[in-house]
Amino acid sequence: MADVLPAALGLRPGGPIRGAIAVPGSKSIAQRAIVLAALCAGRTRLAGLPDGSDVQSALTLVAAAGARVESLAPAACAIEGRPPGPHRGWRADPALDAGESGTLARLSTAAFAFCGQGSSAGEVRVSGTLARRSSPALFAALRAAGVRTDPADAVRWPVRITPIGPPSDVVLVDPVSSQEVTALLVALSSWPDAYELTLRGAIPSRPYLALTLGVLEHFGVRVDLRGSHPDERFAIRGPLRAPEDPIVVEPDASAAAVALAAGCLSGGAVTVRGLSRASLQGDVRIVDHLEAFGCVTEERDEGLLARGVPDRGAEVDLTGEPDLAPVLAAIAARAAFEAGASSRLTGLGTLPGKESSRIDVLAEGLRAVGLAAEASADALAIGPGSRRAPAGPLDPRGDHRMAFAFALLGLSCDGVLVHDPQCVAKSWPGFWRALARAGASIERVEP
Repeated sequence: MADVLPAALGLRPGGPIRGAIAVPGSKSIAQRAIVLAALCAGRTRLAGLPDGSDVQSALTLVAAAGARVESLAPAACAIEGRPPGPHRGWRADPALDAGESGTLARLSTAAFAFCGQGSSAGEVRVSGTLARRSSPALFAALRAAGVRTDPADAVRWPVRITPIGPPSDVVLVDPVSSQEVTALLVALSSWPDAYELTLRGAIPSRPYLALTLGVLEHFGVRVDLRGSHPDERFAIRGPLRAPEDPIVVEPDASAAAVALAAGCLSGGAVTVRGLSRASLQGDVRIVDHLEAFGCVTEERDEGLLARGVPDRGAEVDLTGEPDLAPVLAAIAARAAFEAGASSRLTGLGTLPGKESSRIDVLAEGLRAVGLAAEASADALAIGPGSRRAPAGPLDPRGDHRMAFAFALLGLSCDGVLVHDPQCVAKSWPGFWRALARAGASIERVEP
């Protein structure tokens, strides 16, 4: 399949998708490891890096911050960090550009605020849909700790930040994302001695916090939790230390969910190697959720396998893993078509603030193929209807996860095409090629 994609592209009902599908490495793990490597003394080696644009943005950003990035292989690099301290620390040369990654924007904002060189202001920039997204709790926590921002009431990017060094006290109130907690933990862990982060309020998508703590352990940092919701305290003792052995990034559980679902929806069987139920990635729970819809999953020595067409509806709480909603919406759609079953996905309160308003965009796509779909602020109800081909290509609004969802819909309903198929490059540039190699029928519409 050509690297330059047509204006619309889609998977369509056809033969079963079978075999092992290689998915990218976890961009969540990779971005955390890249930023931590750039904040610690010594040389950190990373392998299994995904080639999506979010990870490429992370590598470019830490190089602009002064870290030395050395390519070792197409999916491997070494990073010589630039830790904070007298006459050291991150710089913004000429600015830190986070691209369209919310994780990277929050990580770099906190890192520069507490680990920037001297007291010279630097800018954090973003692009695309991220310019419309905000992080009010993070900016409020930074200002309360003594960081100056320009504008003074900034809640989004671009923003100019005047760093302050290690703060004596950091309090985060009502975070809108677990990334805000992660960003502060990462920045504080780069300093020696002990610091404390006080959290007041619930942590959205909490499994991502466990992922952060797991990556911090690779760098020799331990975080102790004291207290409990709604008043938690995280005791952090740094500094970061470059691991002796390379950090090998495991397969991305979110991408694996797409591949496993494609196997089920096509009547085939797909294996994702190198991933187990023991992964710290919250999205590995896809195997439990697929079983709720009647699919069959297995954990084998080589990885996770899924098969069996979804034949019943389910009510699934995705509070811990809301990014699985696009995949499970396609699974629920097949159950509605085949068994006349209704389903409900809940715990989706963080989705309206993503690259697109995901609950609404999913509902539009489901209705376009003839299903009943009702969206609320934090839930999506999916009911049976009359299957039909959409009037035109479905628009993912530039959101990679919406493109995956619509592609999966095409395995249950003929005539589904995805506008702007190239947007999957954010996390899985080789998505269309990987599915085609596994037996998927790809429909192309040239511009």
